[in-house]
Amino acid sequence: MSVAIKGEGRRERKKRETRERILLVARSLFTRQGYEAVTVEALAEAADISKPTLFNYFPSKMAILQALVPGVDERFAAAIERFRAEGGAAEEQLARFFAYGAEMTRKTPTLTRAMLILALRAYEDPLYSVDQHRWPLLHESFCAMLHDGQARGEVRSDISVERITHYILGIYVYGLLSWLSDPKYSVDAELAVAAAFLGSGFSVRAEASAADR
Repeated sequence: MSVAIKGEGRRERKKRETRERILLVARSLFTRQGYEAVTVEALAEAADISKPTLFNYFPSKMAILQALVPGVDERFAAAIERFRAEGGAAEEQLARFFAYGAEMTRKTPTLTRAMLILALRAYEDPLYSVDQHRWPLLHESFCAMLHDGQARGEVRSDISVERITHYILGIYVYGLLSWLSDPKYSVDAELAVAAAFLGSGFSVRAEASAADR
């Protein structure tokens, strides 16, 4: 549902609503049919606009997929914030997030696959933003979760929260890439094991063990 923006003129509002409608139908079609199967003509028809009008908003189908990335980042960051609000140790919150990520991968496999491929392309194509594909809001939420854990005396302090977050996201993304390349890969089971491994690694128990060596 589009929300009116204070001071926004009629022309600006219609342009914003059209852009939002294009992204909404694109997410729906990419999720149901797969990115490669959806044509620009189908996107324009579903958005009830002409093909030239669609290109006025996005120069290509890939640009539409690119524009969906911030929304995905927002949803995953919101999941972390929800798990923080629910409480529990940092290890438990991480496990819940990894389970959530696995569930979303199973529910929207075609969209997840397209997002992963786009993220890889961002590292070699100057037209795409690498920073955007580093999931800045998700990174921020993970850091907040770990800072909470440090304040409760659960998370080790000899390694920076930012570095631990990089480790978490690195292993999480590797799990998704393994799923992308191997149809037999059990994303639920493997991400559960990864979460347990990471949780034990950033705990104060691990810090104490490292200090004793």
